[in-house]
Amino acid sequence: MLICARSHRTRLSRRSRSAPHTTQMTHRIFFFVFSLFVVARTHAALVRVIDVVDGRTLVIERRGVPETVQLAGIALTDDSGARTMMKWTLVSTWVMLEAQPDGGHFVYRSPDALFVNRELVLRGFARATLPAIEPAQHVIVTYLGTMNVGTNAPAKAPAARGSGSGSTPPRPARPSRTRRARAGR
Repeated sequence: MLICARSHRTRLSRRSRSAPHTTQMTHRIFFFVFSLFVVARTHAALVRVIDVVDGRTLVIERRGVPETVQLAGIALTDDSGARTMMKWTLVSTWVMLEAQPDGGHFVYRSPDALFVNRELVLRGFARATLPAIEPAQHVIVTYLGTMNVGTNAPAKAPAARGSGSGSTPPRPARPSRTRRARAGR
């Protein structure tokens, strides 16, 4: 009987110790389910591009219904070039649309995530009206080999030897050993 009492007390002590753990686990599960709900509500579905109306307007198919969508953050400079580029790269492809608060959408092509709005600016068919679309203004340069950046003075080109094209007068040729040897006989 005494053994049973100890096991009963052990169970109670284990339960009292596990109560905070159960509460933490409940909070974690609730947070996980809540996060899934938020992600499910904010995801951007892929839609298929059916046609290009002009250099700034796409016709997409969303849930089987055609819908027109305007690109955001660009002002066209070459409408025909933009229309041709978008027909070539977007018709019959899947795109992800990101709605903007001022109207219009950012368009990303699937599966390579090409940012169509920025691509129009980079190719010169449009200019950016939002800072998020402007391409980076710095040039990435890769130097191959070694560079001596310690000197600021331009390096002198080495003078050509023996061609007579330099500013110093040409020196007479030295006699070879065989001539000296013969001259000494």
